[in-house]
Amino acid sequence: MTHVRVESVELDDGIPMLYRDFGTHVRLAHDPLQIDEAAALALLCVRVPRLIGNLAVERLSV
Repeated sequence: MTHVRVESVELDDGIPMLYRDFGTHVRLAHDPLQIDEAAALALLCVRVPRLIGNLAVERLSV
C-alpha cells in the first residue's frame, strides 16, 4: 500500500497538479480552482500506474 499525501494549494495557471514519488509514499498537490481532488488522483494513477488499487489517501492541511 502506497500512501498518497494530498494537499490543496494555489498553483500557477495551467498547472493543475504536481506530484513527487518517493517510492514508499507520493506527495500530491492540486489546485482546487483548476482540478478537483478526484480528478487529480485519477490523473496521478495514469502517471503512476502502480498506485491503481494500491493507495491510501492522507489529506494534509496547509
